Amino acid sequence: MPQPGRKSAAALAITSPAPRLTRLRPPPSLAEPEAKLFKQIISNCAHDHFRQSDLPLLCRYCEASVLAERAAQQLREAPVVDGKPSPWLPVREKTVREMTALSMRLRLSPQARKEGRRLTEPKPLSWMDVQAQYGPEAAKAWLANGGSFDLEDDDSQANDVAE
Repeated sequence: MPQPGRKSAAALAITSPAPRLTRLRPPPSLAEPEAKLFKQIISNCAHDHFRQSDLPLLCRYCEASVLAERAAQQLREAPVVDGKPSPWLPVREKTVREMTALSMRLRLSPQARKEGRRLTEPKPLSWMDVQAQYGPEAAKAWLANGGSFDLEDDDSQANDVAE
């Protein structure tokens, strides 16, 4: 409970350490492609951009994004099935709509990045942050990948999930 009145010089001289902020981690319920996207998003945003309360929305965004990619792949392979539009068409439409809504809520959309609207500047993720949050194996992969979690190197895994 704060003391009434002015603080003494001795009280002002004492500084408490700032609490160490931790980045969100993908929950074990996310599949590998969704977890990779989750890590990529977290690592490319400011350290304090997301809060624990954002976890469910961010998980749904990652799931919708991976499903939208799968639907797009299926539509490229077979846009018409038995003379009718592919059943993947409404899946793609709904997941893209869901991604759009969630990106606005999570401030991941281009509109949220416009000058003057950004609350925080992205801070680069350090090797120690990666090791502390995701473990030594992830830190090695992060270093090998030039300091980021990119999904582009894992197209083959994304295609395996789609099949």
